[in-house]
Amino acid sequence: MPYLLEDASLRESPDGQLPMLSALVVLRETGRPSGGFFKLARSAPYLRKGDDVTLWTEEIRALAKHYAER
Repeated sequence: MPYLLEDASLRESPDGQLPMLSALVVLRETGRPSGGFFKLARSAPYLRKGDDVTLWTEEIRALAKHYAER
């Protein structure tokens, strides 16, 4: 599953400029993304900053804005 989510994010935003679709996928137990999401978000080409909660919240906001504008 981690590779599938990484691939989906890279296909949607190969340069890391668009929001990461994988931010929508959360663990049933916690209601939050797995550690793999945060690792991917902090790696190239995304290079997202902030603590986990801030990073995830900003990514969800960016997704909502991006898709509202379509």
